[in-house]
Amino acid sequence: MAFFIPQNRYYNHMKFAVIEYTTKTGQIWRPTPERPNYLGDPQREIDPTSFACYTTALQGEHIPLTWLINPNLLKKVIKRLTGAWPQWHSLDYQKKFDALMVVHQLSNAHEILALTKRLKKEQPNQFIIGVPTQPYGLLKKHLDQNQKDQQIFSDYMNTCDVFLTVVKSTQGYYKALTKTPVVYMPQPYPYHYAKDFALSLQQKDKTILVAGVTQRPNIKQGQLVAVELQKLLPDYQIIIPKVPELDYDETNLKNSNYKILPFEQWREHLKTLAKTSLVINTDYTQTRGRVQTDCAAVKTISLGGNSDGQADLFPDLISTPQTSVSNLVKLGHKILTDADYYKNITHNASERLKKYDYEASATRLMALVKTYNHV
Repeated sequence: MAFFIPQNRYYNHMKFAVIEYTTKTGQIWRPTPERPNYLGDPQREIDPTSFACYTTALQGEHIPLTWLINPNLLKKVIKRLTGAWPQWHSLDYQKKFDALMVVHQLSNAHEILALTKRLKKEQPNQFIIGVPTQPYGLLKKHLDQNQKDQQIFSDYMNTCDVFLTVVKSTQGYYKALTKTPVVYMPQPYPYHYAKDFALSLQQKDKTILVAGVTQRPNIKQGQLVAVELQKLLPDYQIIIPKVPELDYDETNLKNSNYKILPFEQWREHLKTLAKTSLVINTDYTQTRGRVQTDCAAVKTISLGGNSDGQADLFPDLISTPQTSVSNLVKLGHKILTDADYYKNITHNASERLKKYDYEASATRLMALVKTYNHV
């Protein structure tokens, strides 16, 4: 397997950090060439598919805001009484960085806003990049129903120098909420590592994986598509990846040949996706599309959904909430019975994924900072 080793000469010139409210360890995390985020312990160290990809790509630091706050008994009492941490903590540690990516999350958005306001006042020359955690569809729904949270979100965006969205189609929505420039930029992906898991169609199992959690609208449409495909191609088994602590509605799979997979960490799940012939994902919450990037890396076709990854990597196989089950079944049948078509789709997806790799992503992000940094 290939590990990430930074090559870009600009790494020595831009000091970068990601700040989230909290992290798994509660301490600062720093990647090394031998231990990038995707090789870390996902339970106790760092998430292989989250914002640590930026930290690794730019060889920066991943800093929990709670580490900066350094809670003690008095601070905890004040937070319990007021709902917010007192702003006594020093931000001197941040002064060494040229650019900070400060991550918004609904559950602690007021704390993140307090941080970006202080940074703008105390360290005005520091470049701040804003980015949301929640998928667009879920975030928009919440903000539309909660005006106070929408105002906090807008205020946070306005304290940033640039705001990133990883879903191209959402730029208009975010632009309407802020005076800050909104830029689309796909999230970095470790293509150099994940591509080594790829298998040809002839090496794959006859399985159809239905992705997504059934708590999201239209996810169960994917089950119906898989069941109909299985009727046409009875040698194929339907497989469902288990998501911890979430109930899975199996109603539509009744009387079909299917099994529930135990939960897998990312590296193990890549192997499962590589052995799978077809992934169906009818998630219409306009996510980044991690399932699709993984599929492109291991040369497995992803069918359905409107994620950014689907639109970019599998553009001929996107769907909308209005797409019929029969149309998706027709596409799925062609995918599984036309080897040349399958090879062409997966080759194109893999080639397009290369631009998401860490070094290319780091170069884009550094160019963005240079473009929008007017200091």
